[in-house]
Formats: sequence, C-alpha cells, structure tokens
Amino acid sequence: MTRLGQGLTAALTILGVAACVALIGATGLGAVGRYLRLTGVTWSFEVVGILFVWVIAIGTVLSEIAGENVSIDGNTHESGRGPWMRLYHAAVLLTVSGALLWSGRALLARTAFNPTPVLRAPTWIVHSTTVFMGAALAVIALVRILRLVGELRR
Repeated sequence: MTRLGQGLTAALTILGVAACVALIGATGLGAVGRYLRLTGVTWSFEVVGILFVWVIAIGTVLSEIAGENVSIDGNTHESGRGPWMRLYHAAVLLTVSGALLWSGRALLARTAFNPTPVLRAPTWIVHSTTVFMGAALAVIALVRILRLVGELRR
C-alpha cells in the first residue's frame, strides 16, 4: 500500500510539474504574442486559466499528502498530536471532500459540455478539478481513518 501511495504521489508530482511548465510556457507565449501583436495566440490565455486551476488542484492534493496544507491550528494533521485529534482532522477532511464531490458533480451535470470561449473545449476540462480534488482528498482521509482505527485498536 505504501509503494502504491508513493507511486501515485510521484505521478501526481510529475503531472503538477508538467502543468506548471506548460502554464509558464503558455503565459510567455501569450505575453510575446501580445507584445508582437500576433493575433493567433489569444488561445494561450485560456490555456493559462485552465492550467492554473489544475496546478492549484494538484498542489492542494500534494500538500495535503505532505501534511503542509494551509489549515486552522485546531485542525492540523501532525504526528505529534494524539490519535483522536488526527481522527478529527481526517473526519473534517472527509466532510470537505464530500462537499467537493457533491458540488463538483452538480457543476458537471449543469455545465460539463458547455464550450469554453476561445478553444471551444468542453468546460469539464476545468470543472472536473473539483471532483478530482474531492476524490483525492477523500482517499487521503479514508486511508488516514483506516490507519488510525488500526492504531486505536492496539
């Protein structure tokens, strides 16, 4: 299980880095295109918006895996705290991920195939980030809960 988690984390890290590099490239292309008054690169700004949302989604999941996500002091996942506090944190994370999944599903049901303004790509490309974050954070929370239940049984 640990190797699977490490492999998924590495794959997610590679995807995040690739999205960030593409974001920087698209931003640069758009800036150069605007400076040189090139009309064919207006799509790059839409790509920047899409990639920005995905970089945030992937970064949120990776920072939660690393235990470095922004959180309220009473709701942090630190190994130095007792198991009940960590269980509380995992339950809150599971609740938030459930809200993200519910909201993302509703969003996709209404707008999934509406086209984006410039590229005319389906908006699920952007809106699926909500479902991705909800699902990924739910898996993290469930793994933490299962580990803590096993720890509390000992």
